[in-house]
Amino acid sequence: MILKAIKYCRNKADKNEWTIRGNPIDNEWLDLNQINLIVGKNASGKTKTIQIIREMADLLAGDTKLSQLIYDTSTYELMFEDGNEKIEYFLDFKNGRVIQEMLKINEQEKLNRLKGELFYEEIGQKLSFETDEDSLALSRRNSKQHPFFENLYLWGKNLSHYQFGDKLGKNVAIKDINRIKEDDDVDLKDGDDVIGIFVKGEKRFHNQFIDSVINDMNRLGYPLDKITVNALKRLPFGFGLSVQETELKDFTDQMEMSQGMFRALSLLIQLNYSLLAQIPSSILIDDIGEGLDYERAKALIELIIEKLKGSSVQVIMTTNDQFVMDKLPLEYWSVIRRLENKSIFYNYKNAKQTFDDFVFTGLNNFDFYASEFFIHGFDDYVKDVI
Repeated sequence: MILKAIKYCRNKADKNEWTIRGNPIDNEWLDLNQINLIVGKNASGKTKTIQIIREMADLLAGDTKLSQLIYDTSTYELMFEDGNEKIEYFLDFKNGRVIQEMLKINEQEKLNRLKGELFYEEIGQKLSFETDEDSLALSRRNSKQHPFFENLYLWGKNLSHYQFGDKLGKNVAIKDINRIKEDDDVDLKDGDDVIGIFVKGEKRFHNQFIDSVINDMNRLGYPLDKITVNALKRLPFGFGLSVQETELKDFTDQMEMSQGMFRALSLLIQLNYSLLAQIPSSILIDDIGEGLDYERAKALIELIIEKLKGSSVQVIMTTNDQFVMDKLPLEYWSVIRRLENKSIFYNYKNAKQTFDDFVFTGLNNFDFYASEFFIHGFDDYVKDVI
């Protein structure tokens, strides 16, 4: 299931609160593709947009409650595509209490909290229902009575989130790796459990998993012969990831690796596991390429696209890195323009002519963003040239 579009307003009663919207003005949806790169200046809303998608996934999966959110008043609108099904989900809550929750499948209403109606599959009709004001109706999901809730739940549960500019588990060690079982639950939302995921991947998929990670690291310019879990040299009571680089005899453990190398290793371990296990619905990667040189950032982007193309997995990445922007075609871009409290997105769906026209400038992709061509197209470009 793919997230096709999203709207968000932190507090619709307050015009000064932050919102996500598409461009032009009459298209308020932020449209998304299978592969997406969100670009923009610092403080434009890139990370916030990723966090909003993650937050909604946590709510749908039951991993968080309205009362646990930083902002207890918000409105979400999500549009999904699952094969031939169009799924629309609306959630409006204030002070941690649900005002309205609505679900439509192919225009047919399955849930309406204001009306107090929920569709029951076995009898083929809507019945009255009640649930706690601070809980989603999804918490009542029943595969027989309400199978239409399952896809939303699974999308939220199986979403993966990686903050590439963060540690991704570099400073996390495990005391007893023998406790890690193949069938233990896997949490791909926070990116820190990389050692546990590696051990589970090795036990479940054996050489197929290890070889995939090694081959991917080699493509990024990190030639490795082995990856394993060993006692860390600087932490005698802790175990962590260790690699044998082709040009070195000794193993290098995660505490000794450069931050860039470990970020790449951690991401590829978790990405390969999730793809082999057929887990992910959407993959969120914030600050993709952060800490990597041009060639490695470029290779990482190419690798992710290659692995995901043709699959049912969606990836949404953010960056303000010129190298990354120059690599990924504009058709995957959504450029943020921050106007006061609004993050307005320009992409190939809502500003097609401007995106197509840029080809004739002969400039690189980064200039499309840096010159703000995405806003006015040739109108301002011609003025600058003259």
